[in-house]
Amino acid sequence: MTLPSAAELVSSRFRQIHLDFHTAPEIPDVGAGFDADIFGDTLTEARVNWVTLFGKCHHGMSYYPTKAGVMHPSLQFDLLGAQIEACKKRGIAAPVYLSVRVDQQIGLTRPDLICRLEDGRLWGPNAHEAAWYQVCMNNAEYVDYLAAQTEEILRDYDADGLFYDMCYYPPDPGCFCEKCLTRLEKSGHSRDDKAAHRQQSFDIMREYTTRLAKLCKQLRPNATTFFNARVTPSVYRELDVLTQLEIESLTTGGWGYHFFPTWARLVRTYPRPIQGMTARFHKSWADFGGLKTVPQLDYEAATILAAGGVVNIGDQLHPRGTLDKGAYQVIGEVFAKVEALEPVCVGAEPLADIAVLLLPSSQAEGAEGVGGMSIGTVSAGFEGAAATLAALKHQWNGETPDRDNLSRYQLVIVPDDGLLDAQMSAKLEEHLNGGGSVLFSHKATLSGGSFQLPHSPVRYLGPCPWKPSYMRLGDLLGAGEPDTEFVNYQPGSYVEAVHGASMLGEVWQPYFNRAPGHFSSHAQTPADKPTGFPVAVLSADEKIAYVYAALFQGYREDGFYLYKNIARSLLDILLPEPLVKPLRNVPASMEISVLRQAAENRLVVHLISFQPQRRTAANEFIEDAIPVCGVEFALRTETAPSRVSLFPSGEELPFTQDGRYCYVTVPSVTIHQAVVFEGLST
Repeated sequence: MTLPSAAELVSSRFRQIHLDFHTAPEIPDVGAGFDADIFGDTLTEARVNWVTLFGKCHHGMSYYPTKAGVMHPSLQFDLLGAQIEACKKRGIAAPVYLSVRVDQQIGLTRPDLICRLEDGRLWGPNAHEAAWYQVCMNNAEYVDYLAAQTEEILRDYDADGLFYDMCYYPPDPGCFCEKCLTRLEKSGHSRDDKAAHRQQSFDIMREYTTRLAKLCKQLRPNATTFFNARVTPSVYRELDVLTQLEIESLTTGGWGYHFFPTWARLVRTYPRPIQGMTARFHKSWADFGGLKTVPQLDYEAATILAAGGVVNIGDQLHPRGTLDKGAYQVIGEVFAKVEALEPVCVGAEPLADIAVLLLPSSQAEGAEGVGGMSIGTVSAGFEGAAATLAALKHQWNGETPDRDNLSRYQLVIVPDDGLLDAQMSAKLEEHLNGGGSVLFSHKATLSGGSFQLPHSPVRYLGPCPWKPSYMRLGDLLGAGEPDTEFVNYQPGSYVEAVHGASMLGEVWQPYFNRAPGHFSSHAQTPADKPTGFPVAVLSADEKIAYVYAALFQGYREDGFYLYKNIARSLLDILLPEPLVKPLRNVPASMEISVLRQAAENRLVVHLISFQPQRRTAANEFIEDAIPVCGVEFALRTETAPSRVSLFPSGEELPFTQDGRYCYVTVPSVTIHQAVVFEGLST
């Protein structure tokens, strides 16, 4: 029998569990309640078909008889082996987890291997806190330790791969232990050279991830390998060690609801399957007794499927080796719905007609700053563009300068900031010459006092001195809006239109900027008079639009609907025939995502109703699922489908074809509804 490749295995398992098992050596009865049949049957009944099991945890404890590591002192049998055997009997894939940078046992017994912060302290707990020690990965001895554990697991067990956790960097710019500082000096750099220090942090990471990934490949050619925390804006440099791209995003655990949809669209055009990892916990990891509602997990699973990913739900095994019965009742109910949707998810390719360009910033810092990208983050403008496009129902992907994908898109957005190099400038010029459009804002492509965007319809004059400033929108930008001077909370740029471009709206100034000893009333000083500078500029051929404000950052940080509506007005011109047109009863909170199943000759539209509430100081949650009725939208199908139906119910929907668009009304959407358009000729 031919075994599936790592990518095939990942992309075929939509119902995954990440089973944490960080268990202190002081726990006296590890595994005492484990029953292999109960364990395996519980997973099977919950429809789980993948579970990541623990080889070694953050405490540095191993859960199998290890010669390389330290077996948990109270564990009396091979727990990992028994778990893998139970899973394999039931057809459940079982990769194994190894903690990398975090190893408390090493910290307590080998402090010489621990990272040091810039002030000389060990990177770990102080005398008054419960926290982990962080190992310096510039220690070949410790990497040997991980390699030996990897070899034990892949040699002795039928494990499907390795999940290496905690593969982030030390605090910027890097580790300050003597080994790292000596290495820096031997490479010809000063200890104070932050750029070189960051580059060294990257090099160290590449050394150990490359070594471990090669070892996995040698021992098991089809093994999955993933290094957590390595999905960054610069992930293209590390695809050789990643068989999948797993996006850890516990919505209530600090990541928030916008994190996964944003990051999935940034990295899903790479040739790797996407896993979306949420968790069953009400808060974050190890929230024992905290359990999400079924609607909450339904929503989170829906966002993952709609982005083209597979669903991974985090859990933590009780020290005695028993799964939480109630948790798997909830997970089982959610996974039953995921399983029912799989026929319209397998092999589905997300469609997009907009690219949001993430460019390196002159402000980028951190170890990922090598080459200009920031460490593990995206810009506020990029996040704001993601939020704006989700609210407007546009289909989009993120793109970075390393890729040559612009020919896929009709429109490119360059939000608020970012530098163009010659190669990226040439790609944008080719895009524009081919009939594509561009929307850019504030300081995007600004360098040396000039915008570097090819065929720019504006000339930069300088920063707007007023914060906030005000905006009279005019007929086009202000259509349907109240007649007032709207505030722009964000920075702005003064520009003038060139090459026959049209000025849209006008920036107004306040009486003065608010300052200590020089202010009026509670907040910003009111508008005084016009400045003569435009709010936006539209090129003569209506292919390029510019907005003076940090528009997208504003939507992210201020939530001001006007920023979204300004973007909508310009997008209606730049992209007159988008993939999706929302029509009636489509609230801004609803996500619409379009995927193509080419083999089945159909398009699948996911409608997801965003319903979290914030009634407390600390957390957002979903208690009840409320239907949205009579959702009407148009999908650009090019030709009439043979059939439109709800999935998985199969209920057929009436539709109207008008030109390139198919018009349909969905009777009700409660959390998630898939709509299938079949028999298309495209």
